[in-house]
Amino acid sequence: MERSLRRRSLLRAAGAVGAAALAGCPAGIGESTEFEPGETDWPSYRFDARNTAVHPTAPGPGGDLSVAWTARFRADAGGEFADVGTAGHPIVLDGTVVAAAYDFTGEVQLTVVSAFDLSSGERQWERTFQVGEADAENGIEPARTLGSDGERVFVETLSDGPTLTALSPESGETEWAHPLDRPIASPIVTDAGSVLAGERLYASYDPADGTRQSRYETGDGRYWRSRFPPTVTEDAIYAPAFDELHAVDRESGERRWTATNDFYSILYQQEGAPFHPPVVADGVAYAIAGYIDNADTGGMVAVDTEDGSVLWTAIPEGATGSDYEGRDIRTKQAALYGMPLVLDGAVYAHGYERGEWGFFAIDPEDGSVERMGTPGGLVASQGLLYGLAGSDVTRVNAVDPAADEVVGTATVEEWDPVAGGGHAVAGEYLLVTTTQGVAVFGPE
Repeated sequence: MERSLRRRSLLRAAGAVGAAALAGCPAGIGESTEFEPGETDWPSYRFDARNTAVHPTAPGPGGDLSVAWTARFRADAGGEFADVGTAGHPIVLDGTVVAAAYDFTGEVQLTVVSAFDLSSGERQWERTFQVGEADAENGIEPARTLGSDGERVFVETLSDGPTLTALSPESGETEWAHPLDRPIASPIVTDAGSVLAGERLYASYDPADGTRQSRYETGDGRYWRSRFPPTVTEDAIYAPAFDELHAVDRESGERRWTATNDFYSILYQQEGAPFHPPVVADGVAYAIAGYIDNADTGGMVAVDTEDGSVLWTAIPEGATGSDYEGRDIRTKQAALYGMPLVLDGAVYAHGYERGEWGFFAIDPEDGSVERMGTPGGLVASQGLLYGLAGSDVTRVNAVDPAADEVVGTATVEEWDPVAGGGHAVAGEYLLVTTTQGVAVFGPE
């Protein structure tokens, strides 16, 4: 990508004015880790600490999709308690699939963590942890915190207060469990010998024993509100603090800059929609502001990673800003949601255009938005996107975004889940979690 991006924006960016308020030691994490995921690895929610959601080496299933195997989260699942309440995302470690779920269908609320063989679906192990109370305004279900450094599986447990727990990928046995003074508020990512997760605002922990290494705070009480983990690059950590995006030097822990947005938020009835972490490519941080769970409004912001200046903003056509003023005009709504995918120099995101859900290509040069003809995807490998086919959480698509064409599809005929959980690509397989379990798709 050329760096001569046109600098047109309604936004402002504030440069760093010194370190953020820190608790304990500085919030840096040092140089990058030596762990390099292989073809049969997908170690975190969006593959890596950069949140790319793109596997660089796995072949994936391509367009020849078929159902390889399915499995319930619990071996004894059946009858009216076959489904779980919430499905977390899958991770894969050297051919072992690990997936977690929040099961509140029985008398006791549980976090279920199960492991399966990638190629056969054979259950390797299963652990359950009782879910107790957590005194936090920004915690998430422990099943959504799952992550790994390639040696251990990390998950928050709430059996006796918030606890960071490390499990053996081979056996599921607990290697250590360390109590937390604040619950985790995002999925876990790892880099440079640190376990990172959102909280108030984010913290890093030692993967050897779970002790807290550092914490980054804004000084004004802002806490983590995104369902995505922090984004970590070679030199910075990117963290959303409501309508602000903070870039923090990964070694010193000092804030480099803060960027803001002027997108109108229906949810909060103000300018400045809540950010998600960005995807960083070629010196630009692409960040989306707006919450899909609340049908909020918002769009994408492209930020220069050197100085925090806003290069452009992007939003599909439709009603924005003062058009709302308390009125229900969702049939005209415009918004982008979640985190983008950057693939082969192109930027993609889901959202609404005039109230109609769709998949969009955003020009990295100027932020212009073009509606795609396909439903797109949430993860990628070898130039293809993969994801659930819209609201149908029993069917998946393989999409060639360059041709704007669906090149493959497959359906789990015997399932009727309430909601999806997450996606991953490992080896020649696509993995999807739903409230009915894990579904794995491969070539015919």
